[in-house]
Amino acid sequence: RLVVLGKHDAHPWSTISPQQYQLLGGIASIERLGSKFAPKDINVAGAGEPDLVSAWPVDAGLLPTLGVAPALGRNFSAEEDRPNGPRAAILGYAFWQRHFNGDTGVIGRSVLIDGVATPVVGVLPATFRLDGAPDVLLPLALGAGSRDSATNLLVLARLAPGISRDAAGAAFDARLQAHAGELGFANANWHPHFVATSLARNLGATAKPVLLLFFACALCVLLLVAVNLSNLMLLRAVARSHAGAVRAALGASVVRLALPALGEGLLIGLFGAAGGLSLAAAALLLGHAWLPDTWIAPQATLIGWHAFAFAFITALAVGVLAALFGVWRGRGAANARELVAGGRVGASVASRRFGRTLVIAQAALATLLLASSALLAHSLWKLSRVDLGFDARNVLVFRLNPASALYPDTASVQRLAERLLGRLRAEPGVRDVALTTTLPIGSQLNVSVRLPDGSSPPEAPQYRAVSAHSFATFDIPLLAGRDFSDADRGGAEPVAIVNAAFQRQYLHGDAIGQTLRIDGGPDDLSMPLMRIVGVVGDVRQFGPQEAPPPTFYAPLAQVPDSLLNLLRQLVPLNAAIRVDGNAAAYADRARAALREVDARQGLAALRLLEHDVSDATALQRMNAVLVGLFAGLAMLLAGVGLYSVTAVAVAARQREFGVRAALGASAQRLL
Repeated sequence: RLVVLGKHDAHPWSTISPQQYQLLGGIASIERLGSKFAPKDINVAGAGEPDLVSAWPVDAGLLPTLGVAPALGRNFSAEEDRPNGPRAAILGYAFWQRHFNGDTGVIGRSVLIDGVATPVVGVLPATFRLDGAPDVLLPLALGAGSRDSATNLLVLARLAPGISRDAAGAAFDARLQAHAGELGFANANWHPHFVATSLARNLGATAKPVLLLFFACALCVLLLVAVNLSNLMLLRAVARSHAGAVRAALGASVVRLALPALGEGLLIGLFGAAGGLSLAAAALLLGHAWLPDTWIAPQATLIGWHAFAFAFITALAVGVLAALFGVWRGRGAANARELVAGGRVGASVASRRFGRTLVIAQAALATLLLASSALLAHSLWKLSRVDLGFDARNVLVFRLNPASALYPDTASVQRLAERLLGRLRAEPGVRDVALTTTLPIGSQLNVSVRLPDGSSPPEAPQYRAVSAHSFATFDIPLLAGRDFSDADRGGAEPVAIVNAAFQRQYLHGDAIGQTLRIDGGPDDLSMPLMRIVGVVGDVRQFGPQEAPPPTFYAPLAQVPDSLLNLLRQLVPLNAAIRVDGNAAAYADRARAALREVDARQGLAALRLLEHDVSDATALQRMNAVLVGLFAGLAMLLAGVGLYSVTAVAVAARQREFGVRAALGASAQRLL
């Protein structure tokens, strides 16, 4: 009964705007509604050193909609979920354990969140996860009559009993279409359609392609096992053909003749399933110890009863079917033919031919997996050679979030930036430092602009507010014009720099001297007109497999205060330090520098930028490794099958080889 309400073409985790969300009350097919805004970074103090953690702004309806009760304390009240209402926070379980040592007396205690004392009213249960696990929940406090049309709100609903998702989606769509004029898409070229999608579908959407690939490879290996086992059972049936024929002639029933083979099949299935599950349990332990965190889920520690049942049923089915195949080959008249045709040399010509056919099928399946593995490895190799447009080597990055209570405007944030960058630049071995709203890879922020002719691009380009020396820090080449300087600050002429893709797509190849204005909607004129002073190289923001998006840059010191307040909700500030030598060795120095500049500020995600580049191809690497492992296992199984058929054939022809050797055949001829 849990669904996500959003646009039909935006899976997974489709979002809507606060303005749209406020129109959804009173739909009969929906029992409860809850919403979550985009996560944001907050500084938390009051339990040791200040820390920068992830906070989810949520409304008071989210936890009841999900059926989640806090492990300690309570949910947000209606008063706390109103604009300018009492402050409150609910702690995530892991954060509570990490920063408060699981102290049950934390309820009612105040912590400093972005410099403001905030009472803790609850603690989430340890099992709570929804597209990740939050450190802190804060009240969304969405005002009545909000005109916010930015689609950053994830809306979850619990359907009324007996209501289908399609019916709820139709009611949801009808409600918003009735307000199309108010929402701004009544006469627009685009006309959105809204639906309700299963929460389970959204949770599994990103993992589904990988799991399907994983499962397809496992089925190929299982098919190889079935072919191999069938071949071995056939050879066993051939070996028993003489005894079976004699027993059949003495009156043994088909069931009695089949019992030995069925017993073997059952034992093979049982021992195979038990051994496989033991290997799987060991692989999970090794996976948690050795594999990247993004490859294996934290809660994947035990094999559930579903997996046990599936493994045993599958193994028993394969074993029994292979045994029945052997029995079928040894039935009645076929048994007599095997006895006559194979009495002198073992298996008959037909059985030997069939056994070789099965081995060929195994080799074909193994080759399929090997070819897939080679293609994935080649693709990964090509991706690793793509020029991303920047140099991530020897660059250390971390996030920080200047709290609005302490740094209310652009000028105060710029003063913090200057002190921090100056302190970091003074460290021996540091070549360049920079602050930017988004890094060159792995993060994004789209902002609409007005082009020189007054039009807006069909898709909002990427936007980054950066400090001076940012392009040098990331080694992004300057293609034309000039770089930002320390003189580009508040009060000076507003300027911008665009990348080559922006110039090529929107400015007809001639950007220098032209102007841009950030599209501020009704307040458009409050945004300054920016003159383009430079063009820089393209950066593959979304990884080597995606084309570079059009991007424009603005000096951090010239960001309008109204835009800065929006940026605080959507993206953190990222500091980058390029050093000579090992960048990881500067981690403690970065923490110490921030502590000296402002002890109230925390930092998060202190890492090498190379890790972000590596994450961009993590899925391809995981696929290549998994398919490669399956391909190796398939080749091993095909080898076992070939060995078994060859060994039986050699044993059956031993007398023939002896005669040929006695007549003078060399070892090479016999081989």
